[in-house]
Amino acid sequence: MGMLACLQYFLIGGAIVVGVCGIVESVCAGYFIYQLYEYSSLAPSNVCGSAITLLVIGLITAVIGWCTWQFLDFTNSGQVIIFSIALTIAIIVNTSAGIWALVRHEQVVLLPNVDLDQVFERALSDDKAQWDHMHSQLHCCGINGPADFSKQDAVPWSCCDLSMVTDSSNNKGTCTTLYAHGCQHAVLNRTKSILLHIFLLALSSALLQVCFVTCMSCYARACRERTKRIRERVIAAESLARASKGDITMGQNLLKQSKSRTSIDF
Repeated sequence: MGMLACLQYFLIGGAIVVGVCGIVESVCAGYFIYQLYEYSSLAPSNVCGSAITLLVIGLITAVIGWCTWQFLDFTNSGQVIIFSIALTIAIIVNTSAGIWALVRHEQVVLLPNVDLDQVFERALSDDKAQWDHMHSQLHCCGINGPADFSKQDAVPWSCCDLSMVTDSSNNKGTCTTLYAHGCQHAVLNRTKSILLHIFLLALSSALLQVCFVTCMSCYARACRERTKRIRERVIAAESLARASKGDITMGQNLLKQSKSRTSIDF
């Protein structure tokens, strides 16, 4: 009985942990979505589906954990079965999202040249602020390198590699070193890295939920064994009671027969 009580409290605590992990999963997935959209001008399309799936299933898992903490105490097998089914669905969704992210990681390709021409035109006008941020954060310049700005009056100042400037007092407004790499490959590699992190997030969530479902299976088996032992004890007690009742009845019959014989002898 004590072991089952410990397992019961362990499952309630584990359900709370699963709910908290669902919140963490949603927050991480939301951050990954932000990262994928941060440089959307060069980022491949249709790469946010797995992260959005993790965001939704994380919120659902958090709600399941909260409902378990509020309404379930795992006192009967029905509650264990309901919670196990809910977590099994979450495991399937998390695993599918992880596989989806891994597949997209292998399918990410460079944008067509026609799209790149339109992207570069916007980089010089409407999206200039975004591109300046991209240059400084990813340490890149243009789409394929500084040569993209050969037809322009000047290369953007954000393409200047300030880490190579040794004289901090240089205030002439000149740049001696430019970032040599283009932003297309930088964004592509960054997108692949984010998709890989999404896969690891989905895998971690699924493994945690699998461990918890395994614990619930052990608890359900312990409950079945306990119920079986109680049933066997009840059957044994009933058999013993019937046997004792039979012995008492037989003793009473023998006593009656003995009294009858004594009366006849007199």
